[in-house]
Amino acid sequence: MVALMLTLSSTPELLSSLKGARDVSLIAYTLPAGRVIDGLTAAAKAGAHVHVRLEGYIYKDDGSVAAANAAAIALLRAAGADAQLMHPQQNAPGPMLHCKAAIVDGALFLDDRNWPDDGADTIVRDDFPRDAQIVRDAVAGEEDAPTPFFAVAKRESLASEARLLHEAHRGDDVIVESESFGANNGVYRAIDALGLEGAHVRLLVSARDMRGNANEQGALKKLAADGVGVRVVDADEKLAVVDGTRGWIGSANATVAFDHPDQLDWGARTDAPPILAHLRRTFDERWQRAKPLTAALV
Repeated sequence: MVALMLTLSSTPELLSSLKGARDVSLIAYTLPAGRVIDGLTAAAKAGAHVHVRLEGYIYKDDGSVAAANAAAIALLRAAGADAQLMHPQQNAPGPMLHCKAAIVDGALFLDDRNWPDDGADTIVRDDFPRDAQIVRDAVAGEEDAPTPFFAVAKRESLASEARLLHEAHRGDDVIVESESFGANNGVYRAIDALGLEGAHVRLLVSARDMRGNANEQGALKKLAADGVGVRVVDADEKLAVVDGTRGWIGSANATVAFDHPDQLDWGARTDAPPILAHLRRTFDERWQRAKPLTAALV
C-alpha cells in the first residue's frame, strides 16, 4: 500500500495556509473559540472566500454547544464569511456532520477532533485532489464512492478501519482508540476476534462517554474478558495501528451513527512512518496515564 499523499500537519500549518488564501472551506461538528476561528475570520476580512458549515443539531447537548456553534456562525458572518448551521432543527434533511475537514486552496486538512486550541489532536494534510473533492461533494449532499484509502461517510470509514484490523495476525501489536465505543459495528467485532486469537490488542476509550453508558460498558467488559487490554482516559482521538506498519485515523467513533445513516465522518488509511510514529507515541503517552477498565467502573 502506498502512503498516499498524507503528511503529518498541525494547527500552525493550517493557520499559515490561511494567510493569503483565496478559497477556504471548513466543516466541523463544533468550532471552539481560538486560533482557528480567528484565522478564518482574518482570511474572510482579507477578501478570501470562506465557506464554513457547522452542525446545528448536537447529540445529547445541554444547549451550550449548539449556542457556541451559533455564536461562531454569527462571528464568521460578521467577517464576511459564508457560514451556516447544517441542521438548525433535529429533523432537518441531510446527513449529520461529524467530520472535521478544511480545504485551503485545494489542500485538504483533516482533524480527528474539532479544531481545538489545546494541541491534543492529530491533523494530517492530504494533497490528493480526489479526496478533497469527496469532501466537497459530501457537504453539498452528493455521495462519491470512497477510494481504497479514504472515505467521508461514517459507515465507510469504520469499514476501512475494520478491514485494517482484520489484516492483523496473532503476533502483531495492535492499538485502537475511540472516543465512544459500541458493540454494533465491525470495529468491535474485529477487535474481539483478535483478542480471542491471542493477538496483543490494546484499546483506549473516553472516560466521559463511557460514564453511565451500560451498553458501552458491557461491550468493553466483553472485550476485556476475551483478551483485549482496555483502559479509560480523558481523550477524544480515533485511531488504529497494526504492528507499527499500517494505520487508520479518522473522525469516526466506533459506534453507530447518530440519527442519520449517512453521517459524515472521515477515515483514512496510511503507512506513512511519521504519522504512524506520532499515533503510536501519543497513544502510549495516554495509555500510561489511563485507568484499567476495572478501576474506571468502580
